[in-house]
Amino acid sequence: MKTAHSGNIANNAYLVAKFLRRLGEDAHTFHFRHEFIMGHPEWEDADFEGTLDPFDPPDWRTIPFTNGFVRPEWVHYLSGQVDPYVLPPDAPAGAATRVMAALYSDPSAPSSRFVTQARAVLGAVGTRYNALARVNQLSLREAAELRVLGAARLAVEWATGFRAEHRILMTSRLRRLVDERDEINRASRMTSAGRVASMQLLAKCPFWASYRGIARDHDLVQLYGVEAIKGPFLPVETPLVTFEHSTMRTIPFEDTVQGRMLNLAYRSADACIITNPDVVTSARRLGLRDYRFIPHPIDELKYSPPDGGTETPIRRELREASSAELLFLCPTRHEWSNAFDSKRSDRVIRAFARYLADPNHPRAALVLCRWGRDVRASEQLIADLGIASSVMWKPPMHKTRLRDYYRSCDVVLDQFHESVGTFGTVTAEGLSCALPVVMYFNPKVHEWCLPEMPPIQSALTEEEIASRLSELALDPARRRAIGDASRAWIIKWHGWERCARDHQGLHQEVRSRYPGV
Repeated sequence: MKTAHSGNIANNAYLVAKFLRRLGEDAHTFHFRHEFIMGHPEWEDADFEGTLDPFDPPDWRTIPFTNGFVRPEWVHYLSGQVDPYVLPPDAPAGAATRVMAALYSDPSAPSSRFVTQARAVLGAVGTRYNALARVNQLSLREAAELRVLGAARLAVEWATGFRAEHRILMTSRLRRLVDERDEINRASRMTSAGRVASMQLLAKCPFWASYRGIARDHDLVQLYGVEAIKGPFLPVETPLVTFEHSTMRTIPFEDTVQGRMLNLAYRSADACIITNPDVVTSARRLGLRDYRFIPHPIDELKYSPPDGGTETPIRRELREASSAELLFLCPTRHEWSNAFDSKRSDRVIRAFARYLADPNHPRAALVLCRWGRDVRASEQLIADLGIASSVMWKPPMHKTRLRDYYRSCDVVLDQFHESVGTFGTVTAEGLSCALPVVMYFNPKVHEWCLPEMPPIQSALTEEEIASRLSELALDPARRRAIGDASRAWIIKWHGWERCARDHQGLHQEVRSRYPGV
């Protein structure tokens, strides 16, 4: 069976495809050149020196990999055009790619100087808008700038849709896009649901035009995260599976284009994979006929403890720089809000300050990664609490490097939001590396899908987090025992083969519902 996996958030599509290929399924993964760097296979499996901007991925051909990684032939860039595989020869990387796709320009045609300059300006505007939108503590000037750029963005979207609907200044590419829109409105999952796709709607679904081409070339399409909104555009004869990635909690119930399209996608899919057990209530609210839990893909062969428990060079470096006996690692993004996807990073920082205040505790350092909307707020809180000398900031780390940091630290801290109570990739990777993981875990939301609960050290408030850190710091034997139990649990319930076989079984089951295809 040849399957397509698109929407490579956190490299889930890439990892699932890689695991399926180990079992013999002809799985292919698709992602955007501009996509957040954590959705590039190189971020997961390559090793390289230097720091990269997570929101402006490089041309990977210019980056020397120190571990010999080569991008697999089954990993494809998505063009955003009707032909999904053919990138225009001058297609840029970075934020400008999405802007160009939204404009429906024809980058393969000769460009005038004016058009070239306009693309550059729009690319710069898009980059600046995205950069401001990622910061939660904006100055008055920055807030005003964000509003102006947001208005400009909406104007471009409206002009683009108007141009296409009224066939003004048509290029060859724009004609193909309008024809593809007409095909969607002739026969698709969307029309079967009684809906119509306008160019204005499609303009809010970047790269939509590539998906029907993917469907023509594969036996089944699996769409991850919010990329599931492209599912309704697919032909009804194409088997469709959606993969929930923290995207079912609230988005399908929002009165927005994305919310309405995601709602339709989940309800019209043949099956939906749930990776966050708490969203089962949303699945029931949506009235889904076929949903099932499959864990986040995790490769326990890669995420493993260091050989023989030896001290790693990174551990020596961190301990020498901080004079610490113990190292606490919290690589999650900095998000303080009460939104459903918040990590409540502020609780980690306050809990660590409580830990440091007790002179009976072994000296410890907290390793943080500098990314997320509330980095500025976290920096200010650390300064206000007077603990900056015990905090070590690192840039966002590609996964091979992050794996080495797991192997070098003593405890992992993840997310502490009371409305979730489930774990994601950081926790799974930490458990797989035989480390105690402290996060908020609610066993009740897992009872429907986990026969055995993981040995997570659950905590929610800063007092509880500090208490868990104290217990682990003062008892090395306890740390080792919990770490050993953590890895054993991952191998039994969360390993790559269990994940791959669950996906493979689902694909075969869904495909069997289409006997004439």
